Amino acid sequence: MDSVIRFFKEGGTWMYPLIVISAFAFAVIIERLFYYYIHCRINAKALLTQITRLVRNGDVEKARQLCAKTKTPLSSILESALWHFQQQEPDHEIQNAVDEIALRELPRIQRRTHYLSLFANIATLLGLLGTIFGLQQAFGALSAADPSQKATVLARGIAIAMNTTALGLIVAVPCMIFFSILGSKANTIIEEIDESSVRLLNFLYAQRRS
Repeated sequence: MDSVIRFFKEGGTWMYPLIVISAFAFAVIIERLFYYYIHCRINAKALLTQITRLVRNGDVEKARQLCAKTKTPLSSILESALWHFQQQEPDHEIQNAVDEIALRELPRIQRRTHYLSLFANIATLLGLLGTIFGLQQAFGALSAADPSQKATVLARGIAIAMNTTALGLIVAVPCMIFFSILGSKANTIIEEIDESSVRLLNFLYAQRRS
């Protein structure tokens, strides 16, 4: 713990904005992890199987209630399709309703993940700025320092340069890792929604024709 405190103090004022950025990045990561792995967690195939079985049995209302219980982006889209099917609306009206809900839900899935890439770039650049100013401080003070203090002044400036660079990378690397992980998860959820909604619509259209 003492070494961490010393590392932070030796880094100078450039460490504070890096800490702020890391706090924002941590908040985004936690929020998105909760949203993807808790709020959006659903077995799409099992849900679609249950819905199609209920619709075949003529219980569209129970299928809608099943979707309403889960409260995920996918279930909201499927519930909209079922409701408009239940109202005996034309096929194109059902499609339009599904598209409308998708326009509302899909942006929520991709929300805020792009900030992690931004935070990674800012942290890296701030670390480089800290390096530049630390070296300037070291060599600027070295020329005017007392010979007995030159080693101390040089070490202080180099500490600022190295510590800010290190912290910038410490913040940037996890941001890029989670940006990739969360972006991949978002794409998986969107693909699952697209596939499931198309399958349900095709099933509903076939039920109507039969």
